[in-house]
Amino acid sequence: MELTYIQQEIMGILRRAGATYANPLSSAEISKTLNVTPSYVREQGKALFDRGLIRVRRGPGGGYFLNRERED
Repeated sequence: MELTYIQQEIMGILRRAGATYANPLSSAEISKTLNVTPSYVREQGKALFDRGLIRVRRGPGGGYFLNRERED
């Protein structure tokens, strides 16, 4: 299944930012770049997480980062 435009953009933002477990990007940070709501980023992030493309660090200071094990 192909990634949607917004999912591709989220992946690109995470890649360019060098997001890692120690330094993830929050949905609020990503939403500002894409000019969409944080809830929409979380919805799209769930789809990427379910496909094993990104990982999530929960809690304060948490956010999204690429799953390096799945990166092509």
